[in-house]
Parts: sequence; C-alpha cells; structure tokens
Amino acid sequence: MGVLVLLFLPALQAAWAVEVQVEGVSGQLRDNVEAWIGEPAGDSRRALRAYQRQLPERAGQALQALGYYEPEIDVEREETDNGPRFILRIDAGEPVRIALVDLRIDGEAAEDSAFDGIQARLPVQPGAVLRHDRYETARRQLQTLALDRGYFDARYTQRRVEVDVEAGEATVILHFDSGRRYSMGDVQFSETALAPWFLERLVHFEPGDPYESRHVSELNRALLNSGYFAQVSVRPEPREADETLRVPVQVELTAERPHQVRTGVGYSTDVGPRIRAGWSRPWVNRRGHTLSVDTELSEKRQNISTRYGIPLRDPLRTQLVLQGGFQYEDIEDTESELYTLSVQHQHRFESGWQQNLGIRWDRERFTISDETRTTTLYLPGGSWSRNRARGGADPHWGDRLLFSVEGTDEWMGSDIDVFRVRTGARLLRSFADNHRVLLRADLGGLTSSEFEKVPPTLRFFAGGDQSVRGYRYQTLAPEDDEGDVIGGKYLAVASAEYGYTFRPNWRLAAFTDAGNAFDDWDDPDPQVGAGFGIRWISPVGPIRLDFASALSKSGNPWRLHFSMGPEI
Repeated sequence: MGVLVLLFLPALQAAWAVEVQVEGVSGQLRDNVEAWIGEPAGDSRRALRAYQRQLPERAGQALQALGYYEPEIDVEREETDNGPRFILRIDAGEPVRIALVDLRIDGEAAEDSAFDGIQARLPVQPGAVLRHDRYETARRQLQTLALDRGYFDARYTQRRVEVDVEAGEATVILHFDSGRRYSMGDVQFSETALAPWFLERLVHFEPGDPYESRHVSELNRALLNSGYFAQVSVRPEPREADETLRVPVQVELTAERPHQVRTGVGYSTDVGPRIRAGWSRPWVNRRGHTLSVDTELSEKRQNISTRYGIPLRDPLRTQLVLQGGFQYEDIEDTESELYTLSVQHQHRFESGWQQNLGIRWDRERFTISDETRTTTLYLPGGSWSRNRARGGADPHWGDRLLFSVEGTDEWMGSDIDVFRVRTGARLLRSFADNHRVLLRADLGGLTSSEFEKVPPTLRFFAGGDQSVRGYRYQTLAPEDDEGDVIGGKYLAVASAEYGYTFRPNWRLAAFTDAGNAFDDWDDPDPQVGAGFGIRWISPVGPIRLDFASALSKSGNPWRLHFSMGPEI
C-alpha cells in the first residue's frame, strides 16, 4: 500500500519519429497513454530495445493516473518500410474506486460557514473512480478557499492517497489546519489629485472586517469604474500584517487624462447624417466633481448640453447632477426650440435599478400648424430604469425596463398643468446558437387641461427606426384639420423581431411592428409595419439595414431604415 501522485507531462520531442499504435483503450485513457509514453532516446538498436522495455511501465503509469492499477499490457514490434512500429495492446481492467474521503478541517475555518459542505463540493467523492488529477484539484481547492477567506497560515497536516490494489479501493486523506483568520487592514493610496477622504468613500469595507479576497477585487473594480483612473493596482500585503493579523492594502493609481475629447459621426433615416462631439473633465477638484459638454448636429436636430456631477456619500452609486442645454428640432410639421435646466438626485441600487429624482425647468418655443407658442414648465419627476446585457458591444442576452413620471401645475409657476407617464421594455434572448428574438413595447400617456399648450417634446409620436418601421419618423400621431401631425396624448407601440446569424458578425432579421400615438384609448388605430433586414456587427458597433412595408397604408409602400447602435 502506498501513495502515488502522477502529473500529466507532454511527450518529449525527439528527432526520430517512431510509430506507436495503442489498442484496447479509448478516450481519456488512450490520450493519456499516448501523452505519457514519449519517444525513444535515439534510433539505435539499443535505444529502441530500451524504449520497448519501458513502454509497459510508462503506459501503466498513465493508466494509474486515471485509476487503473492492474492493467495487462503487451508490446509487439513490427518492422515497416518507415521504421519500427510498436503495437501496445492494453486491457485496462477494473478501476480503483474511492472508498473513503477522510477530510478534516481544523483551526478557525472549522467555524467558517464558507467551509460548510465543502466535502460535497470536492471533485473526489466516495464511489468515484480514483483520479490523481482530481485529487490534486481537491487539494488546491481547499488551499484556494483558505486564501480567499484570509487563512494565510493554512497548511496540510496530512494529505495522501492510500491505494489497496487487491481490494480495488482507495482512501483519500486531507487533514487541513487553517490557523487563524486575518482581517482587512488600512488602505494606503498612492498620490493622486483626489482627496484621500474622497477615495476612502470608494472602500466598502472597514479595518477589522474579516479578510475576503472579494473585498480586494471589488475595490479594484470600483476604482476603475469611477472614471477617475486609467490604471489601478490593489495589492493586499499579508506579510506586512500586524500582531492583530490586519492585512494592509496598497493601492497604486494612475490618473485619467484631465481633459478628454470625443468625436463621432453617424447616420439614421430618422434624423439623417449626424456629428457628435464632447469634452469632459474626469475630475474638477479634489472632491471628485465632474464636468462634461456634449453636442450633436444633424439636419433635423441640433443640441448642446452640459453636465456637472457632484458625488455624494457613495460616489459610484449616488450623485447630484446639474444639467443644462439647448435643443432645436425641425421634424415634419413641428419646429421647436427648447432651453432646459435640471437638478437630479441619482442613485443606483444594488439590484441594478437606477433611480433619478429631480426637478426640471423647460422653456420651449414651438410652432405646430403654423401657430407659435411659448410654454414654461417646472417639472418635478422621477424615473426608474434597469439595463442588463451580456455579450459586449453586440449582446446575445439582455433586457431593459423603464418607468418615468413627471407633472406640474400652475400653482408651481408653470404656464399649464400637465401630468405625464411613460414605460418601456425590451427583451433579447438567444437560443440554439444562431437564433435570437427581440421584443419591444412602449406605452405612454399625458393629461392637461390645455393640450394645445403642451410642448411637442412632451407629446407622443410614433414611426421611425426605433418605433413602427415602414413609416417616417414621428409621422404617426393625430392630425389637425389641415393634415398636420400635432402629436397625441397616448402612445402604444409593440415589436417582435427574429434574427438568424448566418455567418460571424452577420445576421438576417424579420420583424413586425405595430402601434400609434393617439388621443382616445377607444380608437388607438394601430398602424402595422413588417419587413426584413440585415445586421452587420462592425468594429464600431451593430449597423442595421431594414426594408419595411407600411401594411396599414394603401398600396403597402416600402421604406428603407438605416440605424446604428446596440439593440438593448
């Protein structure tokens, strides 16, 4: 009875190629034998005889590593025109199985809930075939868990495999002493432009908390996600722990560029060609305030906006945002000039939901049906949203949910009373490798005693690349007596799209959209569009080209839609 621990080693490369034919075993057994037997040390008769004698031993070692301790192995040599061929005939026999796993946890880890049920999670279980690679994995699994939980003095007091070849049984012995558990210590940051007290807000553990490696990875991720730093290195230093076993954490930070400029171009059939530009400062002062300015120019829309962010107690999850901007639109029968200022309290919950609560001042001068008005509104409101996606720039799974509500009255200083609600959802799921389904729904409604004074940016319109395809952008809505589109009080749009990936980075799509903007729920008059398209996952993001038919129009005219950006 003894202990045997085997490693899988690659075959040695030699200058002489010798053919070895393995018979009687397949799968992992054959692969391991072929990997283990290697090649002869030379092509001399002496080297080949030595190699032939060694083949049964090498093959036996390869089989033992996978639990087969009593194989029958015969070697036959044949001479061929290309040199000698060795035929290795193997009867692996019955494998040795694990009769007992003797696992014992001593030290403070014995009371650690993370070690509860650890034996059931190990890759060595009673009744299973003894595999030495899985024994090694089990041994490392315990060590890794101990390091993750701060047991830096952990060691094995006993670790071995006892094999009773005659009985065909093995006992795995793992006696593990964790020692004492270390705790989190102070965090030391390298010199940066941000105040140390501000950086400490990004640390979500306290000195003295039990050590967990996730605290280190979460701090590293938080610093990177903050937008302040280009590079982050977070290193726990257990060797520098004090007498109370507190582990200091050293953080090396490389700041982002203080001034960042971004530009971009795009095109969609909704607004035509567009140019985007922006400038931002990742930090304005030692308190981590941020500043950005963005602008977009297109044929139908031009805007400029600025944003000033003030981090609060938890900088990555809560901040106060001051925004201002101007937007000019000239779409179909509507022309609008909007000036806006807002203050928002933004908070991201651990569940992934984003909450925005605030108040917005809007002053909009607009022309609809050749009538020009100016409306000023003070709009308190809130929105709740959650975006989830997997797959990077071209997600294969995801969903997006949104709900917003805002309202005002004349006693608040507004020119009119208005109350507006909107909700939307998108769902993307993939299946059977090449197939995917994208579902979309949008609902909205508003009420006002003076609808004619409600600005067009608050009214509802449908039609376009992201709405009901087959119809021009924002042309689906109630019309006045002269046939001008004036917008509606309600919105209801739904879409279903199927996609098929026929080659890498290329998809075909088929879709049906339906919906409208309207004034009466008893007469929504849904407009239907359907068609097909192609998707190219370009280096700059997904590009979509759709051909849609307006099925609710006489003659079912076709319309081309081109757009860019992710589906979720």
